[in-house]
Amino acid sequence: MNKPLRVLHFSDIHVGALVRHMKWKKWFSKRGIGAINLLRGRAKYFDEVEEKMVAMARFKEENEIDIVINTGDYTALGLEHELALARELVDPMMYPPQNYLTVPGNHDIYVHEGNSHYRFSEQFCSVLQNDLPEYCAGGHYPLVRLVGDDVAVVALNSSKPNPYPWRSDGHIPTKQLEAFDRLLQDERLKGRFLFVITHYAPRLANGEPDRKLHGLHNADDFLCSCSVIEKGAILFGHVHRTYRVDIPEVRIPLYCAGSATMEGHEGAWVYEVVDQEILAKQVYWNGKAYSFDPHCLLDL
Repeated sequence: MNKPLRVLHFSDIHVGALVRHMKWKKWFSKRGIGAINLLRGRAKYFDEVEEKMVAMARFKEENEIDIVINTGDYTALGLEHELALARELVDPMMYPPQNYLTVPGNHDIYVHEGNSHYRFSEQFCSVLQNDLPEYCAGGHYPLVRLVGDDVAVVALNSSKPNPYPWRSDGHIPTKQLEAFDRLLQDERLKGRFLFVITHYAPRLANGEPDRKLHGLHNADDFLCSCSVIEKGAILFGHVHRTYRVDIPEVRIPLYCAGSATMEGHEGAWVYEVVDQEILAKQVYWNGKAYSFDPHCLLDL
């Protein structure tokens, strides 16, 4: 039996800003509402993000993780200094760069600004290198990473700015999905175990779509594209609850990493892939460190 490939998947760490020092111009947008919510108490749930990311880096080293996947929402308000701090916190897990894969979350490109996508790419450019760049449909995505001879990771960007406070929905651009369909026919992916990653949840833990103002608009189209995949898994975040769900639309399982740092909800996954089979191990926070949940080993 071959040595398992070990993949750590975490998400939604939500590094917060010192909103009292946020430039006054930033308050005249959706960020103003978000900042008020942080000041009213939401920020306290992410007070220990720095300590927890140090612990996550330690967990990675202690468990000989080969690949790290983060499915977005590094920040609370998508501010430049939040992104810079988030990058600093995950930096120990980003080496070598080809072994770290990520997509932005909606909080990382929070509002319509000419450089919102650029700011994310600027911070994470070292890990946005594409093994099959001919399939890019704008920006860096679909982003493909070929892992050895048996595994590949395909990243799709489903996040977009949402200027209205009541909206946090997403959408995978049509050109990306069309490129994804072509990509799945590429001989270089044939026979590989495929991790498909994006930020938004195509289905909730009960197997149902998320609500319109919070979910992925074209989740059905995305799942239709994924229906041809025989061996793999769909990974995402956005929903702050760690879960796995099987749905009839696809042959592969769906895994939500939840939030790695939200107080009382901390979670993540480690996947072991060997001989085209996956063993999923749920990770939780015990108050001092991340460790495996002995009651949740999912052999699929």
